Amino acid sequence: MANELTDRQKLLLFEMMRRSEGVDPSEAARRLDVSRRTLQRDLRAVAGWLRSFRGRIESQGGRLCLVASPQELARIEAALGSVNARTVAFTPRQRAALLALWLLAEQGPLKLAYLGKVLDAAPASLSGDLNDLAPWLRARRMTLVRRQGFGVLVEGSEVARREVMADIVYEQLSPYQLACMITREGDLSHPVARWLVQCVHEPMLRAIADAVEAVLGAVEPPVEEADRAEVWLYAVIQCLRVARGGLVQGADLGEGARPGDVALAKDLLTSVAQAAGLPRLAVESEIRYMARHLAGLRVRLDDDFRLLPSNVTALDLAHRFVRAVEEITQLPFASDHLLMSGLAQHLAPALDRVQARLPIRNPLLEMVKARYPDLFAAATSAADEVFAAYGLRLPDEEIGFLTMHLGASRERQLAEEKWRAVIVCPHGLSSARLLASRVRKELPEIAVQEVASAASAAHCDADLVLSTVPLPESDVPVVVVSPFLTEHDLRAVRAALAKLERPTLAAANPGESLPGAATWAMRLASSVRTSTLVAQTMDDVMQLVGLDLVRLGRASDAKPIVAAIERRERLGSVVLPGRQLAVLHARTDAVNGPFVGVYRLSRPMWTRGVGGDEPVSVVLVLLARVQEDASAIEGLGRISAALVESEALVEALKCADEEEVRRRLYEAMVGE
Repeated sequence: MANELTDRQKLLLFEMMRRSEGVDPSEAARRLDVSRRTLQRDLRAVAGWLRSFRGRIESQGGRLCLVASPQELARIEAALGSVNARTVAFTPRQRAALLALWLLAEQGPLKLAYLGKVLDAAPASLSGDLNDLAPWLRARRMTLVRRQGFGVLVEGSEVARREVMADIVYEQLSPYQLACMITREGDLSHPVARWLVQCVHEPMLRAIADAVEAVLGAVEPPVEEADRAEVWLYAVIQCLRVARGGLVQGADLGEGARPGDVALAKDLLTSVAQAAGLPRLAVESEIRYMARHLAGLRVRLDDDFRLLPSNVTALDLAHRFVRAVEEITQLPFASDHLLMSGLAQHLAPALDRVQARLPIRNPLLEMVKARYPDLFAAATSAADEVFAAYGLRLPDEEIGFLTMHLGASRERQLAEEKWRAVIVCPHGLSSARLLASRVRKELPEIAVQEVASAASAAHCDADLVLSTVPLPESDVPVVVVSPFLTEHDLRAVRAALAKLERPTLAAANPGESLPGAATWAMRLASSVRTSTLVAQTMDDVMQLVGLDLVRLGRASDAKPIVAAIERRERLGSVVLPGRQLAVLHARTDAVNGPFVGVYRLSRPMWTRGVGGDEPVSVVLVLLARVQEDASAIEGLGRISAALVESEALVEALKCADEEEVRRRLYEAMVGE
C-alpha cells in the first residue's frame, strides 16, 4: 500500500512519525531538498494516504504533527515498510555531496560500481550526479575525469582539493554540529558525519580534536569556538589527504605567512602528527598551509587583553568604513563606540582572510540581505571605497558580517533592563552583537550581561541564557533563539521570563564616563615622556621599550613586558595607515601601573601594514596591569579612538614638544 507514495513522501511521513513534537516545514523542505510548494504537494499526497488509517496531519504551533491512535500508528509503520533513519538522511543533494567527498579524498580513480555500493545508489543515478558535479568542480579549478575501464578521478591542486572538501562539509554540517563532534556530543546520523568517521575513524577524530584543543586552548587571547571547529576540520582533512599521499606544494601557497602564525601552525601540526601517527604532516609546506588558516582566526578579547579594541590598523579602517556608511545613510553611526570596537575586532582577522583568499562562510547572509537591504547596500559601497585603496575586495559574506554590526548599532537603544541574560553564539562576535541588540530593542526588560562560550554558560551567574544553538543541561533556563530574534523566539523568551521569580536590576551603562576618569587622565598625561630610539625593526623597538621601562623603575624585568607586547602584536598590524605611527599595547602585571610612552625613531623604519609595508617614525606604547583601575583603562582606551579621529594628536606625537604631547593626550582621555 505504501507503494502509492514516492520515496520522498515516505521519508516525510517517517520524519513525522519519529518526531512527537512535529516537523518544522522549512526544515523539512531543506532536508528533503525541495521547495515549499513541492512540500505542500507531498503533504497533500501523504494526507490522502493516511485517510485509510484514520490518521491526519495537523499544524500545531507552526509544526506538522501526525495525529493517530497507537494502533493506527503501528499499522502505518507496518505499511510504510523498510524506511529508517539512514534512508532519511540521504537526499539527492547529500548523495551528490558524498560522491564528491569520496572522489576528492582519493588520490587515484574509483570505479563507478564501488561508488554505487558505498552510496547505495544505482549507476544511472550516480552518472547523473557526475554530470552535475563536473561543471561545479570546474568552477573551483578542479577537473572530473571519467573513462570507461579507468573509473572516475578528480584532478587539481592539493590546496583547491582541500578547500572544496571543507566547503562541502560546511554546506552539510553546521559549525555547531562540528563543534559537537569535537566535544564527543555529536549526532553521527548525518551521512557526512558518518563519512568522516568512516574515512578517518572516530578514535583519530577525537585524538585530532584533543590536539587542536590543547594547542589553541593555550592561545591568548582565546580563539572563537566556531574557529576552533574549523581548524579541527582542516586538520582532519589534512590528515586524510596526507595519509593517502596528497601533499601541498609550496608553489600553491602564495606569499609567506606571519612568523607568529607559522610558529603556532608548527606546534599544532606537530601535536596532530603525533596523535595521528603521520610524521609527514609536520613538514614545511603543510605547516605553511595551516598557517594560512590560522591567520584568519577570530579571537575573543577577554578583560585581561581588552586595553584597545583591536590592532590600530583595523581600528582606523573601522573608523573610515563607518564614516563612509554614515555619509551614505545619513545615520549617526560614528558616535557608537561599541560599533567601532566590534568592527575593529572583526576586521583584524577578516582582512587576513581576504588577503589569504581563504573561503569565507556566512550562513546568515541571505537573512541579513533580506532584513537590512539598505544597510547591506551601504556597507558594500563603503567597503569598495575604503578597502579598494589597499587592493582588497570584500566578498558578500564579509559584507554580511559588517552589516550585522551596523544592524546591531541601528537597533541599539538606551532602555532600563532588568533581567540578567547571557548570550551564547559559537558563530562569532557579529552574530552575538546582533542578537544582543535585538534583545535590547525587543526585550527592554532584559540586560545582556556577557557573551559566553557554550561550555561556560552551564554555570553562569545570570537569570537566563539565550543561545543560538542547543546546549546541554544548565543551571539556569536556556532558550534557543535565532540571532534575528523572531516573533516565535520572543514568545519563547517571554514564556521563560514568566517562570522566573523576580528580576535583577542591570548595571550602569558601560558607555558612561567612570568616576575618577579625569584624575587618571591628568596623572597619566603628566607622566608621559618622549624619547628617541635607534631601531631597525619592530622587534628591536619592543626590546628597547622593555629595557626603558626597567631603567625608569616601572618594571623589574623586561622579558615579560616584551612577551606581552609580542603576544598582542601577533593579533594583527600595529600601523595606523598613512600616518607613520605604530601603537604597541598590552596588559601585563610586569608593570607597576598604567604607562604611556612616546618613542620617536632616529630614522623611519618599514613595518608591515594592510596594503604592504609602511614607514613608521613614531611608536606609541600603552601598557596596564591585568587588574587595573577601570578609569585608567577607560582613559587609555579613549586614546585609541582619538588616534583615528584626530590628525592633530598624531602630528603632536610625531614632532611636538613634551608639554604639547601631554596636553593632546589629556584631551583625548577626557574626550575633549
